[in-house]
Amino acid sequence: MADAERQAIDVRKNMARLRELREARAAADATHQASLPAPIPTKRKKKPPQ
Repeated sequence: MADAERQAIDVRKNMARLRELREARAAADATHQASLPAPIPTKRKKKPPQ
């Protein structure tokens, strides 16, 4: 019984660690995207006459 509780605690700790890593990566990606210049809109191509 104590082993199952210990394993559950370890799983929760690991999930918390992974969540923090995921959130940190998402924050870093957001700051990286904000630092990039805005994408240049593409010009529309003219349709060939039919």
